[in-house]
Amino acid sequence: MLNKLYEQGNDLHVANYMAYGKTADHKLYADAAFKKTVTEAEIKDAFQKGRLIIVEGANYLLPVAFGTTGVVTVTAGETVKTQAWAASATA
Repeated sequence: MLNKLYEQGNDLHVANYMAYGKTADHKLYADAAFKKTVTEAEIKDAFQKGRLIIVEGANYLLPVAFGTTGVVTVTAGETVKTQAWAASATA
Protein backbone atom coordinates (compact mmCIF):
# COMPACT_ATOMS: atom_id res chain seq x y z
CA MET A 1 0.00 0.00 0.00
CA LEU A 2 1.24 3.50 -0.80
CA ASN A 3 2.20 5.91 1.95
CA LYS A 4 -0.61 8.46 2.41
CA LEU A 5 -0.06 12.18 2.77
CA TYR A 6 -3.10 13.84 4.30
CA GLU A 7 -4.30 17.40 3.89
CA GLN A 8 -4.23 19.46 7.05
CA GLY A 9 -6.76 22.00 8.25
CA ASN A 10 -4.59 24.85 6.96
CA ASP A 11 -4.85 23.35 3.43
CA LEU A 12 -8.63 23.72 3.31
CA HIS A 13 -9.66 25.68 0.19
CA VAL A 14 -6.03 26.24 -0.88
CA ALA A 15 -5.57 25.54 -4.58
CA ASN A 16 -1.82 26.22 -4.73
CA TYR A 17 1.06 27.72 -2.78
CA MET A 18 3.07 30.34 -4.68
CA ALA A 19 6.72 31.01 -3.93
CA TYR A 20 8.70 33.74 -5.60
CA GLY A 21 12.13 32.88 -6.98
CA LYS A 22 14.83 35.52 -6.63
CA THR A 23 17.30 34.98 -9.46
CA ALA A 24 20.11 36.83 -7.63
CA ASP A 25 20.37 34.17 -4.92
CA HIS A 26 18.19 31.33 -6.31
CA LYS A 27 16.10 31.27 -3.15
CA LEU A 28 12.35 31.16 -2.70
CA TYR A 29 10.37 33.83 -0.87
CA ALA A 30 6.72 34.12 0.18
CA ASP A 31 6.18 37.51 -1.48
CA ALA A 32 7.11 39.23 -4.73
CA ALA A 33 9.16 41.87 -2.87
CA PHE A 34 11.45 39.11 -1.50
CA LYS A 35 10.93 40.24 2.11
CA LYS A 36 9.04 37.27 3.61
CA THR A 37 11.17 34.16 3.84
CA VAL A 38 10.07 30.52 3.55
CA THR A 39 11.54 27.43 5.15
CA GLU A 40 12.55 24.15 3.58
CA ALA A 41 9.71 22.47 5.50
CA GLU A 42 7.15 24.81 3.91
CA ILE A 43 8.53 24.17 0.43
CA LYS A 44 8.65 20.41 0.96
CA ASP A 45 5.08 20.32 2.29
CA ALA A 46 3.69 22.24 -0.70
CA PHE A 47 5.75 20.15 -3.15
CA GLN A 48 4.62 16.83 -1.66
CA LYS A 49 0.99 17.91 -1.96
CA GLY A 50 1.52 18.88 -5.61
CA ARG A 51 0.52 22.48 -4.89
CA LEU A 52 3.75 24.46 -5.32
CA ILE A 53 4.08 27.07 -8.08
CA ILE A 54 7.24 29.13 -8.42
CA VAL A 55 7.03 32.61 -9.89
CA GLU A 56 10.23 33.88 -11.52
CA GLY A 57 9.58 37.29 -13.06
CA ALA A 58 6.75 36.77 -15.56
CA ASN A 59 7.24 32.98 -15.59
CA TYR A 60 5.20 30.47 -13.61
CA LEU A 61 7.19 27.29 -13.03
CA LEU A 62 6.22 23.87 -11.71
CA PRO A 63 8.88 22.07 -9.70
CA VAL A 64 9.80 18.64 -11.00
CA ALA A 65 11.98 17.37 -8.14
CA PHE A 66 12.78 17.98 -4.49
CA GLY A 67 16.06 17.10 -2.81
CA THR A 68 18.93 18.36 -0.71
CA THR A 69 19.40 21.42 -2.95
CA GLY A 70 15.72 22.40 -2.76
CA VAL A 71 13.20 22.18 -5.56
CA VAL A 72 14.20 21.96 -9.21
CA THR A 73 12.39 23.60 -12.11
CA VAL A 74 12.88 23.11 -15.84
CA THR A 75 12.51 25.87 -18.41
CA ALA A 76 12.27 24.99 -22.09
CA GLY A 77 13.34 27.40 -24.79
CA GLU A 78 16.16 27.33 -27.27
CA THR A 79 17.94 25.29 -24.64
CA VAL A 80 16.52 23.40 -21.69
CA LYS A 81 17.53 24.97 -18.39
CA THR A 82 17.21 23.46 -14.93
CA GLN A 83 17.34 25.55 -11.79
CA ALA A 84 17.52 24.54 -8.13
CA TRP A 85 15.67 26.83 -5.71
CA ALA A 86 16.54 26.79 -2.01
CA ALA A 87 14.65 28.01 1.05
CA SER A 88 15.27 31.62 2.05
CA ALA A 89 15.01 30.87 5.78
CA THR A 90 16.15 28.15 8.12
CA ALA A 91 13.65 26.35 10.27
